[in-house]
Amino acid sequence: MLDTTDVLIAGAGPVGLMLAAELRRDGLKARVIDAHDERVFFVKALGVTARTLEIFEDLDMTRDAIDAGVWLTGADTFQDGTLAFSAEIPREGLPYGALSLAQFETERILEAALARNGGHVEYGATLVDFTESGDVIDARIQDACGESRIIRCRWLVGCDGARSTVRHRLDVAYEGDQYPQTFMLADVDVDWHLPRGRMYRFNVSGEGGAGSTSLAALPVRGSARRYRLSMILLPDDAARHTLNAMPDFAEIERIMLPVLPKDTRLSSMRWSSVYRVSHRIAQSYARGRVFLAGDAAHIHPPVGGQGMNTGLQDAHNLAWKLALVARGVAGASLLDSYEAERRPVGLDVVESTSRALNTVLAHGEIKPAMRETQLLVGYRGSPIVADECADMATEWPAPGDRAPDAGGLVQAFVGHAQRLRDHLGRGRHTLVGYVDDDTDGARIAAFDTAVDAWRASLGAAASAVLIVSPELANASAFKPAQEAYRTLSDTEGKFAGAFGAKNGMAWAVRPDGHIGYRSASCSADALIAWLDRVLDRKAAR
Repeated sequence: MLDTTDVLIAGAGPVGLMLAAELRRDGLKARVIDAHDERVFFVKALGVTARTLEIFEDLDMTRDAIDAGVWLTGADTFQDGTLAFSAEIPREGLPYGALSLAQFETERILEAALARNGGHVEYGATLVDFTESGDVIDARIQDACGESRIIRCRWLVGCDGARSTVRHRLDVAYEGDQYPQTFMLADVDVDWHLPRGRMYRFNVSGEGGAGSTSLAALPVRGSARRYRLSMILLPDDAARHTLNAMPDFAEIERIMLPVLPKDTRLSSMRWSSVYRVSHRIAQSYARGRVFLAGDAAHIHPPVGGQGMNTGLQDAHNLAWKLALVARGVAGASLLDSYEAERRPVGLDVVESTSRALNTVLAHGEIKPAMRETQLLVGYRGSPIVADECADMATEWPAPGDRAPDAGGLVQAFVGHAQRLRDHLGRGRHTLVGYVDDDTDGARIAAFDTAVDAWRASLGAAASAVLIVSPELANASAFKPAQEAYRTLSDTEGKFAGAFGAKNGMAWAVRPDGHIGYRSASCSADALIAWLDRVLDRKAAR
Protein backbone atom coordinates (compact mmCIF):
# COMPACT_ATOMS: atom_id res chain seq x y z
CA MET A 1 0.00 0.00 0.00
CA LEU A 2 1.27 3.47 -0.87
CA ASP A 3 2.78 5.38 2.08
CA THR A 4 1.09 8.82 2.14
CA THR A 5 0.93 11.97 4.24
CA ASP A 6 -0.28 15.54 3.87
CA VAL A 7 3.05 17.20 4.61
CA LEU A 8 6.52 15.66 4.63
CA ILE A 9 9.15 17.63 6.51
CA ALA A 10 12.84 16.95 5.86
CA GLY A 11 14.92 17.78 8.93
CA ALA A 12 14.07 17.39 12.63
CA GLY A 13 15.91 20.40 13.94
CA PRO A 14 13.96 23.11 15.79
CA VAL A 15 12.30 24.42 12.60
CA GLY A 16 11.11 21.05 11.32
CA LEU A 17 9.88 20.03 14.77
CA MET A 18 7.99 23.30 15.21
CA LEU A 19 6.28 22.95 11.85
CA ALA A 20 5.38 19.30 12.44
CA ALA A 21 3.97 19.96 15.93
CA GLU A 22 1.77 22.84 14.71
CA LEU A 23 0.47 20.92 11.71
CA ARG A 24 -0.34 17.86 13.84
CA ARG A 25 -2.15 20.06 16.35
CA ASP A 26 -4.20 21.53 13.50
CA GLY A 27 -5.30 18.08 12.38
CA LEU A 28 -3.00 17.45 9.41
CA LYS A 29 -1.08 14.28 8.73
CA ALA A 30 2.48 15.57 9.01
CA ARG A 31 5.64 13.49 9.13
CA VAL A 32 9.17 14.59 9.90
CA ILE A 33 12.27 12.63 8.87
CA ASP A 34 15.89 13.11 9.86
CA ALA A 35 19.11 11.54 8.60
CA HIS A 36 20.56 11.24 12.13
CA ASP A 37 20.00 8.00 14.00
CA GLU A 38 18.98 9.98 17.09
CA ARG A 39 18.83 13.52 18.41
CA VAL A 40 22.27 15.09 18.93
CA PHE A 41 23.24 17.04 22.03
CA PHE A 42 25.45 19.84 20.77
CA VAL A 43 25.10 23.45 21.94
CA LYS A 44 24.68 25.14 18.58
CA ALA A 45 22.01 27.86 18.62
CA LEU A 46 21.52 29.40 22.07
CA GLY A 47 19.55 32.63 22.18
CA VAL A 48 15.74 32.50 22.29
CA THR A 49 14.00 35.82 21.63
CA ALA A 50 10.91 37.29 23.27
CA ARG A 51 8.91 36.67 20.09
CA THR A 52 9.93 33.01 19.97
CA LEU A 53 8.86 32.54 23.59
CA GLU A 54 5.51 34.05 22.61
CA ILE A 55 5.00 31.57 19.80
CA PHE A 56 6.07 28.73 22.10
CA GLU A 57 2.90 29.55 24.05
CA ASP A 58 0.93 28.21 21.08
CA LEU A 59 2.28 24.74 21.86
CA ASP A 60 2.18 25.15 25.66
CA MET A 61 5.95 24.87 25.94
CA THR A 62 7.11 28.31 27.11
CA ARG A 63 7.36 27.28 30.76
CA ASP A 64 9.43 24.21 29.83
CA ALA A 65 11.76 26.42 27.80
CA ILE A 66 12.20 28.90 30.65
CA ASP A 67 12.92 26.09 33.12
CA ALA A 68 15.62 24.67 30.83
CA GLY A 69 17.33 27.99 30.09
CA VAL A 70 19.20 30.87 31.69
CA TRP A 71 17.86 34.42 31.60
CA LEU A 72 20.40 36.81 30.12
CA THR A 73 20.70 39.89 32.31
CA GLY A 74 23.12 42.02 30.35
CA ALA A 75 26.12 42.21 28.04
CA ASP A 76 29.68 43.27 28.90
CA THR A 77 32.49 43.86 26.43
CA PHE A 78 36.14 43.91 27.53
CA GLN A 79 38.85 45.49 25.41
CA ASP A 80 42.33 44.20 26.18
CA GLY A 81 41.24 43.23 29.69
CA THR A 82 39.37 46.46 30.54
CA LEU A 83 35.58 46.81 30.59
CA ALA A 84 34.72 48.95 27.54
CA PHE A 85 30.95 48.61 27.10
CA SER A 86 28.16 47.40 29.32
CA ALA A 87 24.44 47.16 28.70
CA GLU A 88 21.51 45.81 30.70
CA ILE A 89 18.66 43.78 29.28
CA PRO A 90 15.30 45.28 30.35
CA ARG A 91 13.43 43.31 33.00
CA GLU A 92 10.08 45.01 32.41
CA GLY A 93 8.06 46.31 29.48
CA LEU A 94 8.48 43.23 27.27
CA PRO A 95 6.49 39.99 27.23
CA TYR A 96 9.70 38.05 27.88
CA GLY A 97 13.39 38.71 28.29
CA ALA A 98 16.25 37.07 26.39
CA LEU A 99 16.76 33.41 27.21
CA SER A 100 19.86 31.32 26.69
CA LEU A 101 18.54 27.88 25.77
CA ALA A 102 20.74 25.16 24.31
CA GLN A 103 19.52 23.94 20.92
CA PHE A 104 19.31 20.35 22.12
CA GLU A 105 16.93 21.48 24.87
CA THR A 106 14.83 23.39 22.34
CA GLU A 107 14.65 20.23 20.27
CA ARG A 108 13.78 18.06 23.28
CA ILE A 109 10.90 20.36 24.24
CA LEU A 110 9.62 20.63 20.66
CA GLU A 111 9.83 16.87 20.18
CA ALA A 112 7.73 16.44 23.33
CA ALA A 113 5.18 18.90 21.91
CA LEU A 114 5.13 16.87 18.69
CA ALA A 115 4.50 13.70 20.69
CA ARG A 116 1.63 15.34 22.58
CA ASN A 117 0.03 15.96 19.21
CA GLY A 118 0.45 12.37 18.07
CA GLY A 119 3.63 12.70 16.03
CA HIS A 120 7.18 11.40 16.19
CA VAL A 121 10.48 11.82 14.37
CA GLU A 122 11.45 9.15 11.85
CA TYR A 123 15.18 9.02 12.60
CA GLY A 124 17.65 7.37 10.25
CA ALA A 125 15.59 8.39 7.22
CA THR A 126 17.35 10.45 4.54
CA LEU A 127 15.61 12.31 1.74
CA VAL A 128 17.40 11.31 -1.47
CA ASP A 129 15.27 13.04 -4.09
CA PHE A 130 11.67 13.78 -5.08
CA THR A 131 9.43 14.32 -8.06
CA GLU A 132 6.35 16.52 -8.26
CA SER A 133 3.47 15.47 -10.47
CA GLY A 134 0.12 17.24 -10.43
CA ASP A 135 -1.05 17.62 -6.86
CA VAL A 136 1.35 15.13 -5.25
CA ILE A 137 5.06 14.71 -4.57
CA ASP A 138 6.81 11.36 -4.44
CA ALA A 139 9.80 11.55 -2.11
CA ARG A 140 12.43 8.80 -2.15
CA ILE A 141 13.69 8.03 1.35
CA GLN A 142 16.69 5.90 2.25
CA ASP A 143 16.92 4.26 5.67
CA ALA A 144 20.03 3.51 7.71
CA CYS A 145 20.36 0.07 6.07
CA GLY A 146 20.42 1.60 2.60
CA GLU A 147 16.92 0.48 1.64
CA SER A 148 14.74 2.94 -0.29
CA ARG A 149 11.01 3.64 -0.07
CA ILE A 150 8.61 6.22 -1.42
CA ILE A 151 6.49 8.58 0.66
CA ARG A 152 3.78 10.37 -1.30
CA CYS A 153 2.86 13.77 0.11
CA ARG A 154 0.83 16.80 -0.90
CA TRP A 155 3.56 19.22 0.20
CA LEU A 156 7.24 18.92 1.02
CA VAL A 157 9.08 21.33 3.33
CA GLY A 158 12.87 21.47 3.45
CA CYS A 159 14.01 22.23 6.99
CA ASP A 160 17.24 20.37 6.28
CA GLY A 161 19.82 23.04 6.97
CA ALA A 162 22.35 25.06 5.03
CA ARG A 163 23.33 22.07 2.85
CA SER A 164 19.66 21.41 2.09
CA THR A 165 18.94 18.48 -0.22
CA VAL A 166 15.53 19.98 -0.91
CA ARG A 167 16.99 23.30 -2.04
CA HIS A 168 19.63 21.54 -4.10
CA ARG A 169 17.04 19.35 -5.87
CA LEU A 170 14.92 22.42 -6.57
CA ASP A 171 18.02 24.07 -8.07
CA VAL A 172 17.32 27.24 -6.08
CA ALA A 173 20.33 29.56 -5.85
CA TYR A 174 21.71 30.20 -2.35
CA GLU A 175 22.87 33.76 -2.85
CA GLY A 176 25.64 35.24 -0.72
CA ASP A 177 29.13 34.38 0.42
CA GLN A 178 31.28 33.06 3.24
CA TYR A 179 33.32 35.17 5.66
CA PRO A 180 37.08 34.52 5.47
CA GLN A 181 37.43 34.19 9.25
CA THR A 182 37.51 30.80 10.98
CA PHE A 183 35.77 30.34 14.32
CA MET A 184 36.33 27.88 17.17
CA LEU A 185 33.57 26.84 19.54
CA ALA A 186 33.74 25.00 22.86
CA ASP A 187 31.12 23.86 25.38
CA VAL A 188 33.03 23.93 28.68
CA ASP A 189 32.86 24.81 32.36
CA VAL A 190 34.49 28.19 33.08
CA ASP A 191 35.82 28.99 36.55
CA TRP A 192 36.20 32.76 36.92
CA HIS A 193 35.00 35.67 39.05
CA LEU A 194 32.51 37.17 36.61
CA PRO A 195 28.78 37.17 37.51
CA ARG A 196 26.55 34.47 36.07
CA GLY A 197 23.79 35.36 33.61
CA ARG A 198 25.57 37.91 31.47
CA MET A 199 26.89 37.67 27.92
CA TYR A 200 30.59 38.48 27.67
CA ARG A 201 32.80 39.50 24.81
CA PHE A 202 36.57 39.72 25.15
CA ASN A 203 38.41 41.68 22.46
CA VAL A 204 42.19 41.56 22.07
CA SER A 205 43.87 44.14 19.85
CA GLY A 206 47.24 42.47 19.35
CA GLU A 207 50.38 44.27 18.27
CA GLY A 208 49.65 46.37 15.24
CA GLY A 209 46.33 44.59 14.90
CA ALA A 210 48.06 41.40 13.72
CA GLY A 211 46.85 39.41 16.73
CA SER A 212 43.39 40.95 16.83
CA THR A 213 40.66 38.55 17.90
CA SER A 214 37.41 38.30 19.84
CA LEU A 215 35.81 35.67 22.06
CA ALA A 216 32.17 35.50 23.16
CA ALA A 217 30.88 33.60 26.19
CA LEU A 218 27.22 32.72 26.81
CA PRO A 219 25.90 30.82 29.84
CA VAL A 220 24.34 27.40 29.36
CA ARG A 221 22.02 25.63 31.81
CA GLY A 222 23.32 22.39 33.30
CA SER A 223 26.17 23.60 35.49
CA ALA A 224 26.63 26.89 37.31
CA ARG A 225 29.88 27.30 35.37
CA ARG A 226 28.82 26.02 31.96
CA TYR A 227 29.39 28.37 29.00
CA ARG A 228 29.59 28.17 25.25
CA LEU A 229 32.74 29.93 24.08
CA SER A 230 33.09 31.08 20.48
CA MET A 231 36.27 32.69 19.22
CA ILE A 232 37.71 34.10 15.99
CA LEU A 233 40.90 32.15 15.27
CA LEU A 234 44.14 33.88 14.41
CA PRO A 235 45.41 32.98 10.91
CA ASP A 236 48.08 30.51 12.14
CA ASP A 237 45.57 28.67 14.32
CA ALA A 238 42.97 28.68 11.54
CA ALA A 239 45.48 27.08 9.17
CA ARG A 240 46.14 24.37 11.75
CA HIS A 241 42.52 23.22 11.96
CA THR A 242 40.25 21.79 9.27
CA LEU A 243 36.63 22.87 9.20
CA ASN A 244 34.21 20.81 11.30
CA ALA A 245 37.12 19.34 13.27
CA MET A 246 36.71 18.78 17.02
CA PRO A 247 39.83 20.22 18.73
CA ASP A 248 40.89 18.49 21.93
CA PHE A 249 40.75 20.14 25.33
CA ALA A 250 44.45 21.02 25.40
CA GLU A 251 44.06 22.93 22.13
CA ILE A 252 41.00 24.78 23.43
CA GLU A 253 42.95 25.82 26.53
CA ARG A 254 45.97 26.89 24.48
CA ILE A 255 43.97 29.10 22.15
CA MET A 256 41.23 30.49 24.42
CA LEU A 257 42.83 30.99 27.85
CA PRO A 258 45.09 33.87 26.73
CA VAL A 259 41.99 35.81 25.63
CA LEU A 260 39.99 35.16 28.82
CA PRO A 261 40.40 37.03 32.14
CA LYS A 262 43.51 36.22 34.17
CA ASP A 263 43.30 33.11 36.36
CA THR A 264 40.33 31.69 34.41
CA ARG A 265 40.26 27.89 34.43
CA LEU A 266 38.47 25.64 31.94
CA SER A 267 37.23 22.10 32.52
CA SER A 268 34.62 19.49 31.57
CA MET A 269 34.65 20.04 27.82
CA ARG A 270 31.57 18.46 26.25
CA TRP A 271 32.00 19.47 22.63
CA SER A 272 34.19 21.58 20.35
CA SER A 273 34.11 22.57 16.72
CA VAL A 274 35.80 24.66 14.06
CA TYR A 275 33.54 26.41 11.57
CA ARG A 276 33.08 29.28 9.14
CA VAL A 277 30.25 31.82 8.97
CA SER A 278 28.23 32.54 5.83
CA HIS A 279 25.63 35.09 4.80
CA ARG A 280 23.26 33.58 2.25
CA ILE A 281 19.59 33.59 1.30
CA ALA A 282 17.63 31.35 -1.05
CA GLN A 283 16.56 33.07 -4.24
CA SER A 284 13.10 31.58 -3.69
CA TYR A 285 11.40 30.12 -0.60
CA ALA A 286 8.89 28.06 -2.59
CA ARG A 287 8.44 26.28 -5.89
CA GLY A 288 5.24 24.50 -6.66
CA ARG A 289 4.38 22.32 -3.68
CA VAL A 290 7.84 22.52 -2.13
CA PHE A 291 8.93 25.04 0.53
CA LEU A 292 12.16 26.01 2.29
CA ALA A 293 12.42 27.16 5.91
CA GLY A 294 15.14 27.89 8.45
CA ASP A 295 18.78 27.47 7.42
CA ALA A 296 17.66 25.87 4.16
CA ALA A 297 16.31 29.32 3.24
CA HIS A 298 18.72 31.68 4.99
CA ILE A 299 21.95 31.55 6.94
CA HIS A 300 23.83 34.40 8.55
CA PRO A 301 26.27 35.36 11.32
CA PRO A 302 25.21 34.26 14.83
CA VAL A 303 25.52 37.78 16.29
CA GLY A 304 22.30 38.62 18.13
CA GLY A 305 20.99 35.05 18.15
CA GLN A 306 18.60 35.58 15.23
CA GLY A 307 19.11 32.42 13.16
CA MET A 308 17.10 29.68 14.86
CA ASN A 309 14.47 32.20 15.94
CA THR A 310 13.94 33.40 12.37
CA GLY A 311 13.55 29.80 11.24
CA LEU A 312 11.02 29.01 13.95
CA GLN A 313 8.97 31.99 12.82
CA ASP A 314 9.19 30.75 9.21
CA ALA A 315 7.50 27.57 10.44
CA HIS A 316 4.93 29.52 12.46
CA ASN A 317 4.00 31.55 9.38
CA LEU A 318 3.76 28.57 7.03
CA ALA A 319 1.88 26.17 9.34
CA TRP A 320 -1.48 27.93 9.48
CA LYS A 321 -1.49 28.54 5.74
CA LEU A 322 -0.80 24.90 4.95
CA ALA A 323 -3.52 23.88 7.41
CA LEU A 324 -6.19 26.01 5.71
CA VAL A 325 -5.27 24.88 2.22
CA ALA A 326 -5.02 21.20 3.22
CA ARG A 327 -8.50 21.32 4.77
CA GLY A 328 -9.95 22.95 1.66
CA VAL A 329 -10.82 26.16 3.50
CA ALA A 330 -8.41 28.21 1.35
CA GLY A 331 -7.10 28.08 -2.19
CA ALA A 332 -3.46 27.34 -2.99
CA SER A 333 -2.69 31.02 -3.69
CA LEU A 334 -2.66 31.64 0.08
CA LEU A 335 0.63 29.73 0.17
CA ASP A 336 2.21 32.36 -2.09
CA SER A 337 2.12 34.74 0.86
CA TYR A 338 4.70 32.62 2.74
CA GLU A 339 7.53 33.79 0.52
CA ALA A 340 6.03 37.28 0.18
CA GLU A 341 6.06 37.72 3.96
CA ARG A 342 9.07 35.72 5.12
CA ARG A 343 11.76 36.29 2.50
CA PRO A 344 11.99 40.07 3.21
CA VAL A 345 12.42 39.17 6.89
CA GLY A 346 15.19 36.71 6.03
CA LEU A 347 16.92 39.26 3.84
CA ASP A 348 16.76 41.87 6.60
CA VAL A 349 18.24 39.44 9.14
CA VAL A 350 21.06 38.44 6.79
CA GLU A 351 21.92 42.10 6.18
CA SER A 352 21.63 43.27 9.80
CA THR A 353 23.63 40.37 11.30
CA SER A 354 26.31 40.82 8.64
CA ARG A 355 26.63 44.46 9.68
CA ALA A 356 26.76 43.37 13.33
CA LEU A 357 29.54 40.87 12.65
CA ASN A 358 31.55 43.58 10.88
CA THR A 359 31.14 45.67 14.04
CA VAL A 360 32.38 42.75 16.16
CA LEU A 361 35.39 42.28 13.87
CA ALA A 362 36.17 45.99 14.29
CA HIS A 363 35.78 45.65 18.10
CA GLY A 364 32.88 48.08 18.08
CA GLU A 365 30.02 48.23 20.57
CA ILE A 366 27.15 45.75 20.22
CA LYS A 367 24.18 46.58 22.45
CA PRO A 368 21.09 44.43 22.99
CA ALA A 369 18.37 46.27 21.06
CA MET A 370 14.62 46.07 20.49
CA ARG A 371 15.09 44.60 17.02
CA GLU A 372 16.80 41.55 18.60
CA THR A 373 13.55 40.71 20.43
CA GLN A 374 11.93 40.19 16.99
CA LEU A 375 8.73 41.73 18.36
CA LEU A 376 8.95 44.38 15.63
CA VAL A 377 8.90 41.91 12.73
CA GLY A 378 5.82 42.67 10.67
CA TYR A 379 4.17 42.26 7.30
CA ARG A 380 2.70 45.66 6.46
CA GLY A 381 2.23 45.67 2.72
CA SER A 382 1.64 41.91 2.59
CA PRO A 383 -0.83 40.88 -0.14
CA ILE A 384 -3.07 39.20 2.43
CA VAL A 385 -3.59 42.06 4.90
CA ALA A 386 -6.06 44.93 4.62
CA ASP A 387 -6.71 48.15 6.52
CA GLU A 388 -9.98 50.08 6.53
CA CYS A 389 -8.67 52.64 9.04
CA ALA A 390 -6.51 54.70 6.74
CA ASP A 391 -6.83 57.79 8.95
CA MET A 392 -5.24 56.16 12.01
CA ALA A 393 -1.74 57.26 12.97
CA THR A 394 1.05 54.95 11.80
CA GLU A 395 2.30 54.26 15.33
CA TRP A 396 -0.80 52.21 16.16
CA PRO A 397 -0.67 48.46 15.43
CA ALA A 398 -1.75 48.04 11.81
CA PRO A 399 -2.49 45.02 9.61
CA GLY A 400 0.68 43.01 9.20
CA ASP A 401 2.01 43.98 12.65
CA ARG A 402 2.27 41.61 15.57
CA ALA A 403 -0.80 42.10 17.75
CA PRO A 404 0.50 43.56 21.01
CA ASP A 405 -0.44 41.91 24.26
CA ALA A 406 -2.64 43.62 26.81
CA GLY A 407 -3.22 42.58 30.40
CA GLY A 408 -5.80 43.46 33.02
CA LEU A 409 -8.70 41.96 31.03
CA VAL A 410 -11.48 40.65 33.24
CA GLN A 411 -14.06 38.04 32.27
CA ALA A 412 -17.29 37.79 34.23
CA PHE A 413 -17.31 34.91 36.69
CA VAL A 414 -13.53 34.41 36.38
CA GLY A 415 -11.66 35.51 39.46
CA HIS A 416 -8.37 36.59 37.87
CA ALA A 417 -7.31 39.03 35.18
CA GLN A 418 -6.30 37.70 31.77
CA ARG A 419 -4.05 38.64 28.86
CA LEU A 420 -5.18 39.17 25.30
CA ARG A 421 -2.70 36.49 24.19
CA ASP A 422 -4.64 33.95 26.26
CA HIS A 423 -7.31 34.24 23.57
CA LEU A 424 -5.13 34.30 20.44
CA GLY A 425 -3.26 31.75 18.39
CA ARG A 426 -3.24 27.96 18.85
CA GLY A 427 -4.31 27.53 15.25
CA ARG A 428 -7.27 29.91 15.60
CA HIS A 429 -8.23 32.97 13.59
CA THR A 430 -9.54 35.44 16.17
CA LEU A 431 -11.97 38.27 15.55
CA VAL A 432 -11.44 40.97 18.16
CA GLY A 433 -14.01 43.72 18.68
CA TYR A 434 -13.98 46.81 20.91
CA VAL A 435 -17.03 48.64 22.24
CA ASP A 436 -17.02 51.35 24.89
CA ASP A 437 -20.52 52.77 24.35
CA ASP A 438 -23.51 50.94 22.92
CA THR A 439 -26.55 52.93 23.96
CA ASP A 440 -28.61 51.80 20.98
CA GLY A 441 -27.22 48.24 20.92
CA ALA A 442 -26.07 48.61 17.30
CA ARG A 443 -22.36 47.98 17.82
CA ILE A 444 -22.68 44.75 19.77
CA ALA A 445 -25.34 43.59 17.31
CA ALA A 446 -22.92 44.26 14.45
CA PHE A 447 -20.22 42.26 16.25
CA ASP A 448 -22.67 39.38 16.84
CA THR A 449 -23.47 39.28 13.11
CA ALA A 450 -19.77 39.39 12.19
CA VAL A 451 -18.98 36.54 14.60
CA ASP A 452 -21.67 34.36 13.02
CA ALA A 453 -20.26 35.01 9.54
CA TRP A 454 -16.69 34.50 10.80
CA ARG A 455 -17.51 31.10 12.27
CA ALA A 456 -19.47 30.06 9.19
CA SER A 457 -16.44 30.84 7.01
CA LEU A 458 -13.68 29.30 9.14
CA GLY A 459 -15.46 26.61 11.15
CA ALA A 460 -13.47 25.19 14.07
CA ALA A 461 -10.51 27.46 13.27
CA ALA A 462 -12.57 30.58 14.15
CA SER A 463 -12.52 32.31 17.51
CA ALA A 464 -13.83 35.65 18.76
CA VAL A 465 -13.44 37.94 21.73
CA LEU A 466 -15.18 41.23 22.51
CA ILE A 467 -13.33 43.83 24.59
CA VAL A 468 -15.55 46.37 26.36
CA SER A 469 -14.90 49.37 28.53
CA PRO A 470 -15.44 48.90 32.28
CA GLU A 471 -18.32 51.41 32.11
CA LEU A 472 -20.13 49.25 29.58
CA ALA A 473 -19.26 46.05 31.44
CA ASN A 474 -20.84 47.46 34.61
CA ALA A 475 -24.00 48.74 32.91
CA SER A 476 -27.13 47.05 34.23
CA ALA A 477 -28.42 46.20 30.74
CA PHE A 478 -25.16 44.63 29.56
CA LYS A 479 -25.02 40.86 29.12
CA PRO A 480 -21.49 39.78 30.06
CA ALA A 481 -21.61 36.05 29.28
CA GLN A 482 -22.27 35.36 25.60
CA GLU A 483 -21.96 31.79 24.36
CA ALA A 484 -20.68 32.65 20.87
CA TYR A 485 -17.58 34.49 22.12
CA ARG A 486 -15.79 35.65 25.26
CA THR A 487 -16.38 39.15 26.60
CA LEU A 488 -13.56 40.85 28.50
CA SER A 489 -13.61 44.13 30.37
CA ASP A 490 -10.64 46.41 29.70
CA THR A 491 -10.49 47.35 33.38
CA GLU A 492 -7.11 49.09 33.22
CA GLY A 493 -7.48 50.52 29.72
CA LYS A 494 -4.44 48.56 28.52
CA PHE A 495 -6.12 47.15 25.42
CA ALA A 496 -7.41 50.53 24.27
CA GLY A 497 -4.00 52.04 25.02
CA ALA A 498 -2.09 49.37 23.08
CA PHE A 499 -4.35 49.31 20.00
CA GLY A 500 -5.59 52.91 19.82
CA ALA A 501 -9.04 51.35 20.05
CA LYS A 502 -12.12 53.40 19.23
CA ASN A 503 -15.75 52.52 19.71
CA GLY A 504 -16.92 49.83 17.29
CA MET A 505 -13.51 48.88 15.86
CA ALA A 506 -12.61 45.33 14.90
CA TRP A 507 -9.40 43.41 14.16
CA ALA A 508 -8.86 39.98 12.65
CA VAL A 509 -5.81 38.34 14.23
CA ARG A 510 -4.20 35.47 12.37
CA PRO A 511 -3.05 32.23 14.06
CA ASP A 512 0.53 33.53 14.00
CA GLY A 513 -0.47 36.51 16.14
CA HIS A 514 -0.27 39.11 13.36
CA ILE A 515 -3.14 41.44 12.52
CA GLY A 516 -4.68 40.55 9.17
CA TYR A 517 -7.49 43.09 9.00
CA ARG A 518 -8.59 46.26 10.79
CA SER A 519 -11.87 48.14 10.47
CA ALA A 520 -13.37 51.24 12.07
CA SER A 521 -16.76 49.53 12.13
CA CYS A 522 -17.48 45.85 12.44
CA SER A 523 -19.16 45.13 9.12
CA ALA A 524 -19.71 41.43 8.49
CA ASP A 525 -19.90 42.01 4.73
CA ALA A 526 -16.58 43.86 4.57
CA LEU A 527 -14.90 41.33 6.88
CA ILE A 528 -15.97 38.31 4.85
CA ALA A 529 -15.16 40.04 1.56
CA TRP A 530 -11.58 40.45 2.81
CA LEU A 531 -11.48 36.88 4.09
CA ASP A 532 -12.78 35.47 0.80
CA ARG A 533 -10.11 37.37 -1.10
CA VAL A 534 -7.31 36.20 1.21
CA LEU A 535 -8.46 32.60 1.21
CA ASP A 536 -9.07 32.55 -2.55
CA ARG A 537 -12.50 31.03 -1.94
CA LYS A 538 -13.31 30.39 -5.59
CA ALA A 539 -10.20 28.21 -5.95
CA ALA A 540 -10.91 26.45 -2.63
CA ARG A 541 -14.39 25.48 -3.81
